[in-house]
Amino acid sequence: MKTFQKEKLNPKNIYAVSKKLNEKIAEINQKVGQLSFVGLRFFTVYGEWGRPDMFMMKLFKSHITNKTFYLNNYGNHLRDFTYVGDVVKAVSKLMKKNFKKHEIFNICSNKPVNIYDVVKNFNKKHPVKIKLTEIHKADILKTHGCNKKLNKNIQKIEYSNFYDAFYKTFEWYKKNKIYKF
Repeated sequence: MKTFQKEKLNPKNIYAVSKKLNEKIAEINQKVGQLSFVGLRFFTVYGEWGRPDMFMMKLFKSHITNKTFYLNNYGNHLRDFTYVGDVVKAVSKLMKKNFKKHEIFNICSNKPVNIYDVVKNFNKKHPVKIKLTEIHKADILKTHGCNKKLNKNIQKIEYSNFYDAFYKTFEWYKKNKIYKF
């Protein structure tokens, strides 16, 4: 049976430290209490009802309100975007499994996308004023998860095409007038 190499975690901010600590506590509780825990690592989830402070919603709002969109680090970020519908599919399948020990799964598309390319693509169809800015000290340059363990444990799901789901999210955003908040 093939085993998966554990990711080397090197938290760079308090949020990441809290996530790593949570996984460690679950692991210890499993060993001591004979409980099984399943940890899920979500990678840049986007889609309908997404958080208004996230990249895509800010981009959409800038277009609709004709305000400037500030793109940190000149857009030189890679994000492993995962459409919310794909997250639901993966979690639903995991919930039907019976795990005997502490397990951690990356919920991700395993296909990082360059932020600048996304903005450039969107700007061709939906003009937006863009101001390129320097890197913010809290910025993480790359998120990329490996979903091999997930796919091994559930029937592999077909992940949404990034741009199809991205524009579907934009259409939803316009229809629901989320930008008024």
